[in-house]
Parts: sequence; structure tokens; C-alpha cells
Amino acid sequence: MTTPKDPLVSGLLADAKLVASYGRYGVFKDSALFAAIGDAEKLDDATASQPAVVNLQTVLNDCSATVPFSTLAALRSGWLPGDMSRRTAFATYLLVALSVTMMIVIGKLTYVYNRGVSINAELQEIDNNDFSARFGQSIRQVWATKKQLGSAIDQQASTTTTDLTLLKDAYYNSVDNLHSLDQRFSSLLVRAQGFMTQEAPFPIWGMQWAYCKLSASTTKVGAPPDFSNPRQMAINQFCSQEVAPVEQQGGAESSRPLLKQSDFDCKIKDNGQDNTEVVSATDITAKVDDVSVDFDEATRSLQCEGVITITPNSISTLTLQAKTLSEVLSPYALWILPALYGALGGIMFHMRMILNPLLPNPTLARLIHRIALGALAGMILAWFMAPGTKLGGEVTGIGFSLFTFAFLFGFSLDIFFTILDQFVTMSVAGIKKFGSSAVS
Repeated sequence: MTTPKDPLVSGLLADAKLVASYGRYGVFKDSALFAAIGDAEKLDDATASQPAVVNLQTVLNDCSATVPFSTLAALRSGWLPGDMSRRTAFATYLLVALSVTMMIVIGKLTYVYNRGVSINAELQEIDNNDFSARFGQSIRQVWATKKQLGSAIDQQASTTTTDLTLLKDAYYNSVDNLHSLDQRFSSLLVRAQGFMTQEAPFPIWGMQWAYCKLSASTTKVGAPPDFSNPRQMAINQFCSQEVAPVEQQGGAESSRPLLKQSDFDCKIKDNGQDNTEVVSATDITAKVDDVSVDFDEATRSLQCEGVITITPNSISTLTLQAKTLSEVLSPYALWILPALYGALGGIMFHMRMILNPLLPNPTLARLIHRIALGALAGMILAWFMAPGTKLGGEVTGIGFSLFTFAFLFGFSLDIFFTILDQFVTMSVAGIKKFGSSAVS
């Protein structure tokens, strides 16, 4: 056969032969393409208007449903089905490593987010149940039981052993209940503050170390702190570059729960009067007229004895401070996790294509483009599903439903763009109705 002079016909024959060679792997159900190529090659001077060439173009167009243009473009560049060259194997291993790394990172970030949601739910429960009033009521109950027990011990001659035992049991039970409430709240605050200062800002392994390496300044041991730069002082203290004064005085006390009564105040009480387990009837009579002073004395005494570590007046303040947890969770729920789940969906789409040896591997540019589109789809989906959620607002209701849809949209961008097209169509229809009603 002579090469056709018409470049359009020669290009058509070249593409048809590439598609026909691809069809040898069982892609086509009939041999119409092979027959059309043979008829076109029999022509001595083929032109685009001849019936054999037109028939070849028609058959090749019918094959586009089975062999898309992306596959034809890969065939033109020299790709062959089942390509197992070193370059292809290296790209496949790199994509697998990237997907595994992203799954680990997303799993870690999801764990951090769920932990923050759990802590926030506990804080909300404490706030809704009026924990401050319950805590103060428990203190008053312990103090009143302690008074009764003190009076019973002072009047031990007229008190039976059974009554004294019952009073002791009531006192110990009230102390246990108060101590349980105190430990629950103090441990929750410790977890909330640890989450906001360490887990949420540095969720990935090595982030805190890198931050301290880049941000903290080197200071000599024993050097006075530089009060002219408070921010740098806070960074240095966070990164343990300088020893805090509290740690110098007593390192063991820094691990105690929050807001414990200072040892100095307790020693003053010990020097001023005997700090016995039971309060005498004389001391009770002197303070019973002033309820607030009596309550403050009860709180101070219970703190010195180690029964409680927090004060009732500080509970509401600390709860409001811990509610800033929502501001930390907002970026995770609205930006970071939806984008990562969408990007993971895009990677899974390409990994599925690589499993099929009859499909060409994506180029680096197409891979990056697909991952970026998946991340954008996840973020936009989060904004659509939570339009009233602002940074620092209530975001604990956003969960796996949003993340699941973000992954699905990243995996199948066609669904995402179809929804966007429907939104555009609805918006255009609404604008037309608005215009027509305004004119009428």
C-alpha cells in the first residue's frame, strides 16, 4: 500500500491501527475496525470523501466508547498495555507509599478530632448539668456532716456507738462523692488544656519538635528571663528551654491537679490553730453566723486536706475557658479533614485505574490535578453542609457523614460537578423568576 497523500487520511489510519492493536487484548466484540482498516488500505489514492475512509471514521468513532481519547493519547506516546517498565513500577510504588502515608495521617487527625469532640461533649454535659451548684452543695454537705460528727464526738457520753458509726459512714460517703466530682472535673480540665496546647496544634509526630527547633531561642541555664519579649518567653517555657520558677521550687507539685490550695496558706492555718480531722463545737459556733465565711473556710479546709483541688467559684470561669475548644476543632471540621478525605478519594481513584493493566497510568500533572480537585471538593462540601458554622462555632455535629461524602466526591468528581451544575441551573432559574416578577 502507498502512503495516502491526504494528511487527514494518513492520521486517521495511524490512529485506527493504534486502536486496533489495543483491541487485540479482547477489548472489541467484533472485527469491524479491522475490516474498515483493510478497506481503506486498498485504496491507491485515498481521500477523505471516499466511502471506505468515511466508513473507517464512523467505525473509529464507535470505538471511542471502549477506547477513550486518554487511552489513544497514551498509545500515541508509546504506551503499551501491561507496561511493567522500571519507571512505571517506581511511579506505582510512589503512589502506594503516598496513599499509605495519607491514610496514616488522616487516621491520626481523625483520632485527634474525635478526642476533641469527646472532651467538648463532656464539658457541655458538665455545663448543662449545673456542675458548679452540685459541687458547692457537696462541699456544704461534707462540712455539715463534719460538724455533726464533731458535735457527736464532743458529746460522746450521750451518743450511742450506732449513731456515731452512722455519722462516720455518712461523712465518709459525702467525702467520697465530693472527691469523685472534684477528680472528674480536674482531670477533664487537664485533658482539655493538654488537647488545646499540645494535641490539636501538633497532631503529627515530630511537629512539636520541629516547632521548638525553629521557634525556641537558646538560653543559658540560670539566665534571667527576658521580660521584653513575652511571646518568646512563652515559647521557651513551652519547649522546656528554660526552667520555670514553679519547677525549681517543687517539681512534684507541678503535676498535682489544678488550683490546689497553696501549702503556704495551709501552714498558716496549721500554725494558727490545730488542724484536726474534726472541728470542735466552739469553732463552729464562732463561724455559724456568717455563711459565706463558713463556706470559704470549708473550701479552704477541704483543699488543705486534699479532698478537693478546685474551688466552686472557679468552675464557671474554667468551663468558659475550656469552651474555646470549639475554636480549635473548627479548622479540623471545616478545612483540614474534609480536604484530606477528598484528596484521599482522588488517590484511590487513580490507584484503582493502575490495577487495570489495560488503562494507562496517569501522568504526574494529572495526578496532582485530581488530588487538588478532590481536596477542593471536600472543603466546598463542608461549607455547603455547614453554611451557618463559623470559625469557633458549634462544629461537634460534623462527623463521619461529612467526611464520608468528602471521600466519595474526591473519588468521583463527576458527582460533585453534576451537583454544582444543578446548583447553577437552579440559581439561573431563580434569577429569571426574580427578574420576571420585578418587571411585572
